Amino acid sequence: MRNWLTLSLAMTACALLWPAHARAAGCGRIKVDATDAVAAAPANHKVILENDRVRILEATVPLHSKEPPHTHFWPSVFFEQTSGPGDPPFQKVSIRWSEGGPSKGFESSDRDRHNLLIELKNTDCQPAPAASLPATDAVNIHDPNMTVVLENPYFRVLSVRIPPGGKEPWHTHTWPAVVVYFRLPPSRRYTKDGKFTERAELKTLQVSYDANSQPLHSVENLGKVAYQAYRVELKPTTANAAR
Repeated sequence: MRNWLTLSLAMTACALLWPAHARAAGCGRIKVDATDAVAAAPANHKVILENDRVRILEATVPLHSKEPPHTHFWPSVFFEQTSGPGDPPFQKVSIRWSEGGPSKGFESSDRDRHNLLIELKNTDCQPAPAASLPATDAVNIHDPNMTVVLENPYFRVLSVRIPPGGKEPWHTHTWPAVVVYFRLPPSRRYTKDGKFTERAELKTLQVSYDANSQPLHSVENLGKVAYQAYRVELKPTTANAAR
């Protein structure tokens, strides 16, 4: 309860800084203007996926470059690259909640910045009442390689890790989700009907959207490095404006 109260107060304080028409839009109806990050700083913000629930931005600010002032109209799940010099991109990441709002940008960035923002368009709607999840849900099976790294009433970020040669226990995913892969070894996905599909090695960032729940399945890591995925799972909301 305390975490949710803190989040509510922070979002309210941030909302006071946003343009009045955005605050007054109501449930799921925020409208962006010319100060939006994509419009005001297009060289630094690239939309890689968008629908009625999310907008996903790849944000870059090279060392010593300028980023113009801009606004993030929606809060986001923020993936910050923390890899060191010479490391593969996104080998290390920090995941946090960003309230959004105005940003002054950078006159001269002190480092190379490369981040991913999963902007949630429904955080001006009230969350739906919490419901029990099935015993097969990825968290309820209590596998140590499936862990919650961040959560609030609007989303849950699930880290899915499979060691080389390992295979997941059978499980389901309850909610729609944005699925983030920074790289993947070759793998095989099994379904309960005995069929499987194979996936080749992935060497670059890939983001997809699962609009529906996922039935029982299991993934096997066929490679020599760990399989790492992140699911930004979207919890249901009501049609009522957030208080």
